[in-house]
Amino acid sequence: MNNKIKRMITGILSLTLALSLSACGSTAPSGGGTPAGSGSGSSAAAVGEKINIRIASSSPTVEFNGEGTTALGVCVNYFVKEIEARTDGRITAKVFPDGQLASTSEEYIGGLQSGSFDVGIMNNGSWSDYTNAFAGLNIPYLYFDFDTAYAVLDSELGQSWRQKAEADTSVIPLAYFDIGFRELTNSVREVRTPDDLKGIKLRTMVDDIQMAAWSALGAAVTPVAYSELYTALQQKMVDGQENPVSNIVSSKVYELQPYMTITNHNYTATIPAASPIFWSKLSAEEQQLIRELMIEAQNKGREKTQVFADGFLKTIADSGVQIYEPTTDELRLFQDKVKTVWAKVEENMGTEDFNRLIKFVDDYMAGKK
Repeated sequence: MNNKIKRMITGILSLTLALSLSACGSTAPSGGGTPAGSGSGSSAAAVGEKINIRIASSSPTVEFNGEGTTALGVCVNYFVKEIEARTDGRITAKVFPDGQLASTSEEYIGGLQSGSFDVGIMNNGSWSDYTNAFAGLNIPYLYFDFDTAYAVLDSELGQSWRQKAEADTSVIPLAYFDIGFRELTNSVREVRTPDDLKGIKLRTMVDDIQMAAWSALGAAVTPVAYSELYTALQQKMVDGQENPVSNIVSSKVYELQPYMTITNHNYTATIPAASPIFWSKLSAEEQQLIRELMIEAQNKGREKTQVFADGFLKTIADSGVQIYEPTTDELRLFQDKVKTVWAKVEENMGTEDFNRLIKFVDDYMAGKK
C-alpha cells in the first residue's frame, strides 16, 4: 500500500471517528469505567472512576526494569509512577513492551485511532506513512549535538510539528522522548567511508528519507519493523542496521554485529501519542495533568541520555565489537553524500517550513559560538 493511499485511508478513518464521537459519544473508558459529563467539549469519565492507561511500545522489556535502563525507560517509568501518585491511584498506567500491542506503524496509528490502546510510542521516522510532520527530525547531519535538537523540539517549531501530526492523523502527540544519535552496525566489514557500505544489506525504518539517505551512501536498504530486527539479523535477511546505542544494547543486536561505526547521522526522538477515543473520555484537568507529566518525563529522560550512551558504548566494546570513530575528513564524506537527500526533505516539508527549520538551527548554532 503506497503512502498516498495510506494517508487517504487515515483521513477517512479520522473523519469517521470524529463523526461517530459527536453522534454517539464515547464508549467505556479503558479499565472498565463509563462516560458521564463532559470536559473540553467531549465525554469525560465520571468523577471518581478509575482510569487505566495502556501504553504500547516496541522496545524490549529490559528498558523498563527498575527506574529504567534507557532514557526511554526512564521517561515511561517516571510517567507511570507520577500519574498514580498525583491522582492517589485513581489513574494508573502500564506499559506493554516488545510489540505486544503494536509493532508496525500501521498497527500503532490504527490502534490509536480505534482505541485498541490508549498511548503509543513511535520513533519520529515511523510516522512518515501518515504525516510529514516530523520530517524535520529526519534530516541527516542537521543536528550535531543534543542542545540543538532540544532547542528545536522545545520551540514553537517543535510544537507546530505535534499539532500537524494531530491534524493529519487524529492522534495526539504529547512530548518528545529522547533516544539519542543513531550509529551503524554490521556483520560484513569495518565501515570507514561510504564506499565500505556497498553491497551491505542494511535495515532501516519504513521511512522515505532514511531509506533515501542510506541508498545515497551505497547500502542496499531493507525496511524491517524494530520488533523483528534481531530475527532479521539472525536469519541473515539483513547484514546491518542503524539505531541509537540504547536500542543496540537493549535489543541485543550487538551480539550479532562485530562492527560498529560512530556515524551520528541522525538524532532520534520517540513520540508518545494518545488515542483520540481515550482522550475524549478525560476531563480538561486530566488532559492537562497528562500533558504536564509527559513533558516532565521527557526532561527526566534527557538528563540520562548521555550517561546511558557512554555506558552502552562500553558494554558494546567490552563484548568484542570493533568500534570505529571516523576522522573529520571521513565523516565529511558521509555528510556530503547525504546532503543530496536534503532536497527530498524540503519537498516533503515544503520550502517555507524547511527554510524556517534551517534558519532556526543556523541561528542557534551561531549563538553558541
